[in-house]
Amino acid sequence: MKIDISDLLCHKFAFLAKTNARVIDAQMNQFDLSRTQWKVLLRFNFLPIPCTQQQLLKSVDIDRAHLTRTLDQLEQRKLITRTRLSHDKRAFNISPTLKGKELLKKMEQIMRDESNAMIKGINEKEIQLLDKLIHKVTANILNELGEKYEDHL
Repeated sequence: MKIDISDLLCHKFAFLAKTNARVIDAQMNQFDLSRTQWKVLLRFNFLPIPCTQQQLLKSVDIDRAHLTRTLDQLEQRKLITRTRLSHDKRAFNISPTLKGKELLKKMEQIMRDESNAMIKGINEKEIQLLDKLIHKVTANILNELGEKYEDHL
């Protein structure tokens, strides 16, 4: 029996993520931000400030060289600052600048608006169930990788 890829749950999740990213990309174009740039900037909402490049690297799905280039671009645009750590001259603390924080507020509103658009027509009980199910699915996937859900928050 041939499996229809559209019936696979993993395909549906991937399609949802890809389509949602395209919508957000279109919104972020007004700020002249690439997908990688906006994803890195948004991580400041979930990480301690300042954070290290290593913390950012663990929380975004890009390689070290790509992250370094992205941080260079964000620093050139005065959206972040990097300060060398005194105990490790190779490492930096990274923080959004005032300009970066102002942009983050606008980006957060876009993300809220997009989240609301995604759940249009879904009642509160269904939203709560969806949230629980996504949490369980994510935890199962991370468990397969030998990782914990809590380490990715």
